[in-house]
Amino acid sequence: MERYPNSHENHSRGTGDQHRREGGSPMKEVHEIHVSTRVLQSESEEQKFKLPESAPLLEVLQVGARLATVTLLPNSEDPLDKLHALLKHDDVGPPIDDLRQALGNFIHDRDGKHNFGIELVRVFRVNTRWAVAPQPEMTPRQILDLLGLNFQEYTLYRPGSATPLPLETAIPVERGSVFEAQRDGKYGQRR
Repeated sequence: MERYPNSHENHSRGTGDQHRREGGSPMKEVHEIHVSTRVLQSESEEQKFKLPESAPLLEVLQVGARLATVTLLPNSEDPLDKLHALLKHDDVGPPIDDLRQALGNFIHDRDGKHNFGIELVRVFRVNTRWAVAPQPEMTPRQILDLLGLNFQEYTLYRPGSATPLPLETAIPVERGSVFEAQRDGKYGQRR
């Protein structure tokens, strides 16, 4: 028998006779859904757990990531990482845009399928802004453009370095990469 850990420690289960609200009215029974997730980019193990049908899909992403011991970026409350529905033959569906929708409603619309994939995207940070790199190597000009920073006003640096990165030379942008953008003249000379 497979074990499905419960991610909710404090939710109620049972009949209205067992649990009553103030005033004596029965509490609504909480229905749980068995869910499985796996990280798409790795050979990670499938994670199995239960969530209430009212849980948002964001919670599927959060619990699945936690059980797989991966960190969502930039944070777990508003991640840029993606949740996908896994289709027949482990085909990966498109990213799910609305992570606020209830798990039960989403599964009902998918004929009861409850398998999900977690896509860890190439998230990087410049100063306090986070973005997703569309390719593994980008020029500093492309990085600044992606963040809406004018390359004629800003220079890109590695953290703690006073040496500007050459504007047209591609550099690796990996998940979790950090850069600093400074208005020209602060560390270096204006181009």
